[in-house]
Amino acid sequence: MRSNVLALVVACSLVYTPRARAWPADSTATTLDAQVEGLADSASPSPTQEINTTRLAIVGGTVLGVMTGVQIYQANGWWKDNRSSFHFREDLSYGLGVDKLGHFYAASGLTFIFSKSLQWANFTQERSLFWGAGTAILFQTYVEIQDGFSTWGFDRVDFATNLAGASYPLIQYHVPFLQSFNMKMSYHPSPLVNEGGGIGFKGQKHIIVDDYEGQTIWFSFNVNNLLPKSVDPYWPDWLCVSLGYGARDIATSNPYPIWLIAFDYDMTKIIPQTSSFLRTLSETLNFIHLPAPAVRISPNAIWYGVYF
Repeated sequence: MRSNVLALVVACSLVYTPRARAWPADSTATTLDAQVEGLADSASPSPTQEINTTRLAIVGGTVLGVMTGVQIYQANGWWKDNRSSFHFREDLSYGLGVDKLGHFYAASGLTFIFSKSLQWANFTQERSLFWGAGTAILFQTYVEIQDGFSTWGFDRVDFATNLAGASYPLIQYHVPFLQSFNMKMSYHPSPLVNEGGGIGFKGQKHIIVDDYEGQTIWFSFNVNNLLPKSVDPYWPDWLCVSLGYGARDIATSNPYPIWLIAFDYDMTKIIPQTSSFLRTLSETLNFIHLPAPAVRISPNAIWYGVYF
C-alpha cells in the first residue's frame, strides 16, 4: 500500500481541478452550442477546447517531481537493505488482506488525482480517466518491479489489485450503475506507528501507509440509488451504508479480522455543487469514511457511537 504515499502527497501538491462531465457524442459541437442546449457549464472543459499546454507542463512536472521524491524515499526506506535477485512472491496473509484492499484503494485514488489534474489542463473526463488510470498503473507497476528485486518479491496479487483499482473509476464512467459502489478508508493510529518490529522488514518503522491495524477499509453503498423509485422520498440521498473491514493484533501470533457496518455520507449531496472547487472537494472527501455511528458485527458485537 506504499503507493498511498504518492496519493497523499500529490493531493496536497497539485492545484484543484474542475469536475468534468459526459459530453454528447457529436464532438464537433461548439462550446456555445453546448451552453445553449444546457449540456455544459463554464467550469467544464469542452471537447473543442485545446489542451492547455502550460497547465499540462505544470501537472507533468509536479507528478514527475513527486514520483522522484517517492522513489528516493522508498529506495532508502524500503529497498536499500533488502535487495535480492528478481523473484515472484505472493503473501496473501500479510496484513490480513488490508494491504491488498489498500492497493485497490490507492490505485483508484491515484487515477482520481491524475484525472482531475488533467481535466485542469482541459482534458475531457473520459480522456483524463483513461490517461489517469494508465499513469497510476505504470507507477504502481514500477514499484512492484522494484519490490521484485527486494525481499518482498513481485506480488502478482498486488499487481492485479493495482490494475483493478486504477481501472475502476474508468469502468464506473462507462457503467454508471457502479457509481453506487465505492471504496473508502478511515484511520486511527495503532500502537505500531513509529515502532519497528512486528510485521515488516529490516529497518522498517511503521507509518500510516503500512499501519494496517489502524486502517479500516469501507465498501460504501449509495442506498438511495439502489432503492426502488417509490422508496426514494423516504431515504436521504446523502445517507449511505458501509461495510467495513479491518485487522487487529496483526503483530502478534493471533491476528484476527473485524467486520463493521456503519452509516456513511455522499459528500456530493451535502456540499453545494456551485463551483469547481466545491465539486472537487466533495468528490475528494468521498474517498474518506468520515466519523459515523457503527456496529462491529464480527468477531463479536460492539456498538460505536462514532467510529473513524
